[in-house]
Amino acid sequence: MGSELIHLLEQEARTEVDRVLAEARARAEEIVAAARREADEIRAAARRRAEDHRLQARTRATSTARLRAAALVLAAKDEAIRQVFDGVEDAVRAAMRDPARRRAVLQSFLREAVATLGEGRFAVEVAPEDVASAREAVRDLGVEAEVRGTPQVQDGVRLVSADGRSVVENTVSSRLARARRELVSEVAAVLWGAQVPAAAQGRPDG
Repeated sequence: MGSELIHLLEQEARTEVDRVLAEARARAEEIVAAARREADEIRAAARRRAEDHRLQARTRATSTARLRAAALVLAAKDEAIRQVFDGVEDAVRAAMRDPARRRAVLQSFLREAVATLGEGRFAVEVAPEDVASAREAVRDLGVEAEVRGTPQVQDGVRLVSADGRSVVENTVSSRLARARRELVSEVAAVLWGAQVPAAAQGRPDG
């Protein structure tokens, strides 16, 4: 009787041990499976982040390259337009080196400036080497004006009213500056059949 009871207890103990082990194994499998799922999710998220970063980096690089290319094109167009106007300026200043043509241009510039300034006394400022020609031009126009030589005025005239409030400058530089503002779009259209680059349009005169 005692041995049978012991045997029965041993069987129940083994059964209980087997049950506990089975539950432990099942729980362990669940933990391992959850850990694997979590690891897979972490790896997938890491891959997505890496891909997102790669795409963002490629997008930034592409955008930077496009902006750089556009800037280079605009700079090249601006330089081409500048060379056109520089060539015109060189040609005009070369023509101004001819004494007869210089006197004629000076007289024409003076006539236009006088018409712009209107009535009243004024002074005529010209380059020191143009003083004699300017005085002759003033006499030819039949106006009374003081002629002054100044290195601040080159290749043209500057009229200053007696009270100093009105100034009219008519020089090669000022006329070329106005021509640039008025013609830069047309020059760009001739060169490329398009509107003037923003860089060329905003370039300071001088």
